Order: sequence, then C-alpha cells, then structure tokens
Amino acid sequence: MFFFIAANVIFPIFLVMGLGYLLARVFTLDLGSLSKLNFYIFVPIFMFYSLLIFKPTGQEISGTILFNLLLACATFGIMVLLTRTMKLQPSLASASTLGVMVFNSANYGIPVVQQAFQGEGVAIQVITITIMNIVTYTLGILIAGGWNEWRKGLKTIFQLPILYALAAALVIRAFNLNLPDVFMLPLKWTSDGMLSIALLTLGAQLGSSGISFRHPKELWVTVVGRLLLGPLLAFLLLHLLGYHGLLARVLFVSSAFPTAVATVLFGIEYDKEPAFAADVIFLTTLLSAVTVTGAINLSTFLF
Repeated sequence: MFFFIAANVIFPIFLVMGLGYLLARVFTLDLGSLSKLNFYIFVPIFMFYSLLIFKPTGQEISGTILFNLLLACATFGIMVLLTRTMKLQPSLASASTLGVMVFNSANYGIPVVQQAFQGEGVAIQVITITIMNIVTYTLGILIAGGWNEWRKGLKTIFQLPILYALAAALVIRAFNLNLPDVFMLPLKWTSDGMLSIALLTLGAQLGSSGISFRHPKELWVTVVGRLLLGPLLAFLLLHLLGYHGLLARVLFVSSAFPTAVATVLFGIEYDKEPAFAADVIFLTTLLSAVTVTGAINLSTFLF
C-alpha cells in the first residue's frame, strides 16, 4: 500500500515540482510574478470553483476551522516550550516555531489531497487553506515581528483574495444561485491549471533558494517537528474531537505537509533567519515524499 501511494500520488507531484526546480536552476525565473499568479488568480479561483462544485457541509466547514485553530495553538505552545528549553536565540526560535506551525496547505496540499482521495476532500482542504492563511498572517506575523505588528497582520488578512473567494462562494451557495456557463467555463479552465502552476512554482522556489545547512541541530528539530509532531498532534486532536471518515483523513494528511514558503518571506521581512527557513522548506518538502505517503496510508487505518 505504501509503495502504491508513493508511485501513484506522491511521485507525479514531485515529478512536476522537479521540472520547476530544474527550470529555476537553468534559467532566471521571475518568481515574484509566478507567486502573484498563484496568490491572486489560480488559488482564489480554484477555491471559489471548488466550493461551488464540491459543496462542503456545514459540519465539514466548522470542523475544519476548529481543528486547524486548535492545531495551530497546540503547535505554537509546544514549540515555545521546546525552543526555550533548548535556549535558542530569539531569531532562531521564531524561525523554528514558524517552520513547524505554518504548513504548505495550497501549492502542495491541494495536489496531494486531490490525488490521494480521488478528487474528494478538496473542499475540506480549501477551508484549511483559508484558516492557515489567517493563522499565518496573525499569529505568524506576531511570532516573526512581535506584538507591535498586529495591525499589519490584520491589514494583510483583509487583503487576502482567498478570503473574498470563500465568502463569495458561500453567499452563492446560501442563495442556491447557479452561475451561467459563460462564467463557469473560464472558472473551470483556470481552476484546472492551478495544480500544475502551483507545483511548478513550488519547485522553482526550491530551486532558487538552495540549502546551506546552517544550524544543523535546530534545523533537524524543526524538520522533525513539522513532519512528525504535526501528524501526532493531529491524531490526538482528531480523536479528542471525535472526528472520523473523510474529514478526519484529509485533516490528518494535511497536518503532515511541509513548511510553507511564507516562512522565508517573514524571515526576510523581519530579519529572522531566512536562510534557515529556506533550509527547513527544502528538507521538509523533500522528506515529505516519505512522511506524507505514510500519513495517507495511516489515515485509511486510523480513521
């Protein structure tokens, strides 16, 4: 089962990412433009279209929101205790905490969920993307920049296009409206392109950053925290909340995703070890080929 999942779910994803990685190593790519395409066009439209097509239940929406908020808070609390016990420098402590707490729910998460669950569970992952972005630009900014940055985080949240895509889709669903084909067709075309563009962009970002292996002890603690502590906390939370079925399986798998690229951006913005954050992203993404495969396999037995 493990090798079947690796070959049919993970390998195709890493193959497309590998193409993006090679492109970035051979050519000088405009990663800013690629990221903007994902952030402002492909991901919001994918979310909007998916919520109209797959239609998550109210229980799935509320359950996903509650789980992800609890997971973020639990991860934050544990990492604060761990980094203080290890007596890490403040900048490294912030980078390590972010590296464990903030996972790649969109560029990496959507393709994995879509492949692993045969197209089901995508709407659940869409809600996770929204919550993770809110967590990233509130708690994440406070961790990286300090409590005096809370206004900046709040302002950023209201600039997130995915928030408005989610709200628009829920309003349309609430009134049982049907968009005409003249709108649904281009939405479908753009939505279909999201997976390949997201994976190529992620691969290109990994290819441009490289790896330095500075602070190896802290690096491996962070990598293990993201890939193993995340799923362990998710398992405990899912059982405490009594979740089961598809909802529990998707949430469990998403908890094993690698660190998000936003951690590097925060590192650069607030001078909090951006090279270390890049190392964490590179290693967690590479090793997730094994750990995410294991999480998908375990999810079928545990839930």
